[in-house]
Amino acid sequence: MPKKILVVDDDLQTVKLVGLVLDRRGYEIIAARDGEQALNKARAEDPDLVVLDVMMPKMSGYEVSRQLRSDPKTADLPILMFTAKSQVQDKVAGFEAGADDFLTKPIHPQELVSRVEALLARSSRGKPRREPGTEKVVGFLGCKGGVGTTTLAVNAAVALAQKREDAEEEDGRRVVLAETRSGMGTAALQLGLPERDGLGKILEKPVGQLETEFIEAQLIEHQSGLLVLASHPHPLGSREPISPDHAESVVRHLGTASSYLFLDLGVGLDDVNRRILPHCRRIVVAIEADGMALTLAEKLLEEINESLSIPRHRISLILIKRNRSAASLTQEMIEDRLKHGLIGMIPPAPELAFQSAKQQSPMVLMHLDSLVVRQYNAFVDDLIEAL
Repeated sequence: MPKKILVVDDDLQTVKLVGLVLDRRGYEIIAARDGEQALNKARAEDPDLVVLDVMMPKMSGYEVSRQLRSDPKTADLPILMFTAKSQVQDKVAGFEAGADDFLTKPIHPQELVSRVEALLARSSRGKPRREPGTEKVVGFLGCKGGVGTTTLAVNAAVALAQKREDAEEEDGRRVVLAETRSGMGTAALQLGLPERDGLGKILEKPVGQLETEFIEAQLIEHQSGLLVLASHPHPLGSREPISPDHAESVVRHLGTASSYLFLDLGVGLDDVNRRILPHCRRIVVAIEADGMALTLAEKLLEEINESLSIPRHRISLILIKRNRSAASLTQEMIEDRLKHGLIGMIPPAPELAFQSAKQQSPMVLMHLDSLVVRQYNAFVDDLIEAL
């Protein structure tokens, strides 16, 4: 059965040209001339990919893309945007709206076909869908060691738990933060919680014997209402490492037992992270504003996209500035290099970070009027809205 492609453009000649090129390649073509028609056909016809123009009257391609991403039925639909504009900021806006790839007019038929084929090959459509309950799983991944991934995950999780507590959302399903490395765990230390190797207890049981109730029993509750699955701070390699099967089982069980599950994934794409990342509705990559970190971030994004077939719109970048010298690279320069928009920026706050470590209390619960706390809260609001 041929793949079905929805072509959306208010220019009839473009629709005909794109349709003809793809039809000759054996694809089934559906056409739409405006945004509203595109949304209706995407929901009714269940296409395998959308080729979407940006500049359209009434509803732009950006808005169409955002609405497709917000609908569970079309959230994973690959989107190839094209436009007459070639500025970096236009492409960044497209990626932020949910596009997976970009083409600039005039379109070369061979490039169009190659990008369509590459997107379809990487597409998650046709693969088993995520299990119910994992729609709000967020993975926090560092582009390199020492960037502050755990601190980011801890403060974001506490900020969200605090928001839900303030809103009095008593639905019995709370925010959970889980460490996924059997060693070097610092989440409990940062939160001032008692030392408890909850993850280690889980690893003592065979995967087939794990049940949600047992895993939940290993969680520790923080004063903010956050539930934490902590790993012991012993060195990596000194105990049995977590297996991909155990890691996936933990994510599945906790995903169904919590409203939001935040995962501290550490650094890199080992077998555990390769198994877990496809379960994440959103992947937050922590980066720094220096050349080495950006090079590593480039390679990481490329591997996540190509090797794991995870589309770009499910990845959010956040810039961690730990010192003022990092200000030499602007947000525009970073987005230009990575071809990806930033969801937020955490400013340097060395004194607050020192007090946080000393008091074993996350920054978001200290100096609530500070810039760094406001940025954390804004980041969490944007992150949750994107889920």
